[in-house]
Amino acid sequence: MADTDVDPPPGLTEDSIDGDVVEHEGHETLVPSVTRSVLSVKSIAASDLAAALPTEKFAIVSADGTPRKRGAARIGDVIGGRYVVEGALGRGGMGRVLRVRHQALGKAFALKLIRGAIALDPKIRDMFYREARLASALTHDNICSIVDFGEDEAFGLFMVMELLDGQTVHHKLRSGGRLPAKVACDVMWQICDAVRFIHSRTILHGDIKSENIFLVRSAAQRRLAKLLDFGLARPALGYAGGEGGTPEYLSPERIEGAPASIASDIYALGIVLFELLTGKLPFTGELGEVLRLQRTVDVPPPSTMIDEPLDERADAIVARACHKDPAKRHADASALMYELRTLMGMLGMDSARRRPLAPEAARERREHDHRVKAAAEVFAAVTLPMASCDATGRVRAANPAFLSFIGAAGDAGGLQLRDSALPEVYPTLFEDLAQVAATRRPLKRVIYLSEGGDRVVEAAVVLTSAALGAEVTAGEVHIVVHPLRALIS
Repeated sequence: MADTDVDPPPGLTEDSIDGDVVEHEGHETLVPSVTRSVLSVKSIAASDLAAALPTEKFAIVSADGTPRKRGAARIGDVIGGRYVVEGALGRGGMGRVLRVRHQALGKAFALKLIRGAIALDPKIRDMFYREARLASALTHDNICSIVDFGEDEAFGLFMVMELLDGQTVHHKLRSGGRLPAKVACDVMWQICDAVRFIHSRTILHGDIKSENIFLVRSAAQRRLAKLLDFGLARPALGYAGGEGGTPEYLSPERIEGAPASIASDIYALGIVLFELLTGKLPFTGELGEVLRLQRTVDVPPPSTMIDEPLDERADAIVARACHKDPAKRHADASALMYELRTLMGMLGMDSARRRPLAPEAARERREHDHRVKAAAEVFAAVTLPMASCDATGRVRAANPAFLSFIGAAGDAGGLQLRDSALPEVYPTLFEDLAQVAATRRPLKRVIYLSEGGDRVVEAAVVLTSAALGAEVTAGEVHIVVHPLRALIS
């Protein structure tokens, strides 16, 4: 590991403090906040670095010199420093969806670019980062995996998902009409299990609809339904709002301003079941009329909307899930699944086959979830500042000690190191990040941090490259800050 020796500032003597803990703003960390630090005396001037690394965002210019608006990605463009655009997949309410390929992994993904008008809203940006982190932590067969997210200076906010080969339920219904009752129950069972799973993680979806349910074929050629687009997902605990959602699936209480809840997700599931069974939505038309009907008119029984017999239990499930009073709906997704299982039995379906995973596979998934949670908890609890960022200093993940160290409030989502005080005490930071990312060789620097008064802490900053096979952080650089000794003037 390369090491750069730097003399302490004049007038300071050595006094070992290995292992001492310094408390900073209520968070225990082993080094003081960089916002109260002094510059290393053998580093290049910060002004020279600023001249070499301009921070303003430039307009995108095509090869022919034609200016392009922010977010206008084309085939061959590179987003986030690692995703090469291969084509368009579609367009949604939040932005465009592109087919991309990871430069290092060679694997194809779906990448959603958030529309500029939306992404520039500070509230939307905060929600995007919060919810992308939530979605990326979910592992379930019936949930579309979020593998990456961030912000590109040229193209804006983006979210990277597994690339699915199939079609949305919305498209299938519009092109082929309603689903047979058995198929509808099969799809509904899988989506209910996905919702049960996210609710057990205290996460709400907030925008369940047929456009956000994707149908694919599993390796065993079994129909597999995937819940996707957590663009409006949010923590269930402590959230207040009421914004967002699609009118045709919106519960009465949300229309009146109440926040998303388990009950509002259940309501949307009821609308989806109605849609699967009938091929149409219960309420359509102008926005104002749809909202009025959602608030004042009961969802009609699905059996009255089709010309074939349908078990009355299907009508009962939809009526309960879509009750105007949230307290009279199914208490949770498991309760809805219990009633759905009865209907499936009456239709001659093997409920055992509906279990999304065999016991052994379910145990493996739980163990995987526990490992992921354990890693996250350990990372968050470590008192040494730790973070992962790209070669330009855009942070993907950081533990509380790192955020405290650089004096950042909130979380790491969208954080740029150039906007922190760290470059002031580590002027060669961006050069070193680029070097480690390019050469994949670790690097150590020594910096000096003032605790106030005559006390200064000497600390090592260690930069290492992420593993090439890393699923999310490939191409990024890991940062660890470790105190070495105290110097007293």
